[in-house]
Amino acid sequence: MSFIGAENIISPLGETVEANFSQAMKGMSGLKRHHALPNTPTAIPFGIIEHVRMQEGLSKIESLSLQTCQASLEKVKNTDGRWLLILCTTKGDIDRLADGLNTEVRPQHLAQVVVDRLAVQMDIEVVSNACISGLLGVVMAHDYVETDTYDHVLVLGADVFSDFTCKGFESFMALSADTCKPFDANRTGLSLGEAVVSAVVSKDEMLFNQQPKMVLGGATANDANHISGPSRTGEGLYRAIQKSLAQAGLQSQDIDAISAHGTATRYNDDMESIAFHRSNLAQKPVNSMKGYFGHTLGAAGLLELIMSMKSMEEGVMLKSLGCDQPGTTESIQVVLENTEMSIHTLLKTTSGFGGCNAAAIIAKIK
Repeated sequence: MSFIGAENIISPLGETVEANFSQAMKGMSGLKRHHALPNTPTAIPFGIIEHVRMQEGLSKIESLSLQTCQASLEKVKNTDGRWLLILCTTKGDIDRLADGLNTEVRPQHLAQVVVDRLAVQMDIEVVSNACISGLLGVVMAHDYVETDTYDHVLVLGADVFSDFTCKGFESFMALSADTCKPFDANRTGLSLGEAVVSAVVSKDEMLFNQQPKMVLGGATANDANHISGPSRTGEGLYRAIQKSLAQAGLQSQDIDAISAHGTATRYNDDMESIAFHRSNLAQKPVNSMKGYFGHTLGAAGLLELIMSMKSMEEGVMLKSLGCDQPGTTESIQVVLENTEMSIHTLLKTTSGFGGCNAAAIIAKIK
């Protein structure tokens, strides 16, 4: 077992977990059309962080990454022990390629920029595995702590708007003309968003200023179906869920709620419904947070896990913003209104290009 806490979120909805959760409770979305930002399409909504505390000499993603990591470290009692920073991102600072900056574009460079400015010595690791990167970073951190490889791991999820990414999803005809509608019968595609988030995974429950959550288990599986399309049977996600349950020593009935990937694309949402059905989880309340933030790619898994941790504290399951009429291959219990409920044990799932899938189970400390 490991513990996760000291979490922080920077998104279009705010610079703290509390600010983001408060806005989400009000049904606010960070997705909107932008008419004054350079290189941003004006016809479709994006979740753009507009107010950035730029650090001298640093880019937007570097400044935000440093800010959130500093905020997380302010929430631990000490920084003794062996530390690792895991940077989770799909593309890092890739738009700097346009300026001919070959070194600065490397994700390892972004991680090093952050670590060099923190008051803690840390090793560095980069996880870039499509849209499961953020949750995969937590799973890896859990494994490193469990095996006593490191005492503490600072997990950083960071992706900002990129012309490269936008053009890629445009080529798949995957972007919605309106704000996304995860799991809705009339969904028309995903919306892209920005987020930079962080949390600490540790073997020491007492490290944190506030009570952390327990990481009970997590796993990944690849369905090897298609470079950009998930398995029609949900095989990879099903296997990731089964391995996570086994690692945690739990059965499907022990799960109180699910935070799904829920991209609002037909293939992803249908695949998830099938995997949940096969896992005997079809009757569990499930939500997607893409309607609040858009798809934040490498940051998504960690962002949505942190929002779920706040849901567990507040006893409220957030609605799947944008979903009015659920419609997936298998019927699942999509949360349509903010719902007060006790959430002790939660399953978080993510899926990504290349057939990758990740699942993790967290629980409150009794």
